[in-house]
Parts: sequence; structure tokens; C-alpha cells
Amino acid sequence: MNRRDAMQRVAFLMGGALSAPTMIAMLEGCKSNTATEAATSFALSTDYKSLVAEIAEIIIPKTSTPGAKDAGVGPFIEIMLKDCYTKGQQEHFIKGLDAIEEASKKANAGKKFLESTPEQQTAILKSFEALANEEAKKNEASKKIIDAETGLAKDTKGKTEAPPTPFFKLMKELTLLGYFTSEVGCKEALAFVEVPGKYEGCVKMTPGQKAWAL
Repeated sequence: MNRRDAMQRVAFLMGGALSAPTMIAMLEGCKSNTATEAATSFALSTDYKSLVAEIAEIIIPKTSTPGAKDAGVGPFIEIMLKDCYTKGQQEHFIKGLDAIEEASKKANAGKKFLESTPEQQTAILKSFEALANEEAKKNEASKKIIDAETGLAKDTKGKTEAPPTPFFKLMKELTLLGYFTSEVGCKEALAFVEVPGKYEGCVKMTPGQKAWAL
């Protein structure tokens, strides 16, 4: 699966266009060895590695098909953040994880997110999804200063700076991207043909059939 195919699949699953930082990360690829020291030294703490993996598993739980943990989505998200996103986006994501823990402790008698019940965890993530939607609307409202070609916001000094993607939106994007480009996701969650035959432009789908892996 190439980058553009992966981007189209995740955009479809998200129900719309991907955020500008994710599109740039997908199309331009990972940073070179000359990337800034701050970006290349990015790493999640042990607690946050577990937190990210658990949130991903809630987004794509294990059912009759493997879940996000089975596909290694947690480590994938950390690698993507380290290699393909700016320092500003990395910091914004960490602040999102901080906020998740703060919200959990406030709502659940001091319990961290991983110590809370599944119902409590789901309630917290739904609230963060709503916050992400509000943040996305604010970013949309500032489009008058965003370059239509690059998707980057222009400041008054002529420099460009990508507005950070809302935490939960980015979490969902990277979860879906990591899962549906993994071997597990392609082979077990999607219909997969290891050695495809001739090209067929129109194929009938049966009720309940899995989408095809690209």
C-alpha cells in the first residue's frame, strides 16, 4: 500500500478529509537525519505508551478481528509522532494526554485513565472527541490566513506554521492509519488477496463482506 492509498483509506474511515499535518507527514515522509534535536529526541513515557495503546484499543477493540494492540498501533503512533510531525504537534499531543489524565482524576475520584472502568474511559474519550470537534471548528474559522496549497497558516512575518491538529482527531487518524496499514489489519480486518488476479473495475459486494485491502 502506498502513501496516497493509505491516506485515502484513512480519510474515508474518518468520514472526511485528513488534517493538514497528517497529509504533509504522509506525503513528505519521515524527517531526515538532519531534523531538529528536539524532534528526534521525542519519546513517550512508559505510562503514556500504555495510555496511547489503551486509547487505540478503545477506538478499535478486539472482537471477531484483532484489535489495535494486536496490530501494534501504540508503538506505531509514537514512531509517527517522532519521525513525521513537528515539535509543536508533538507537544500538543502530549498536552492532550496530560488533559486525559487530569479529566479522569477529576471525574473518577482520583483514578488515572487506565484505572477507570471501561464505561468511564468511554465517557472521557467522548468528551475529548467533542472538544476536538470544537477545536477543529476554530481552526476552520481561521482559514482566511491558511495557504490553500500547503494548508499552512501564515503569520504576519511571512513565516508559515501548521496549526496543531486537535489531540483526539490526530489520535484517531493515527490509530486508523496504523491499523489498516498493518499486516494484521490488512489480512484479518479487510478482505485480502495475497496474489491478485486480473483487474476488475466493478466487483459485486455481498452483505457483510469486508472492504478490500489495497
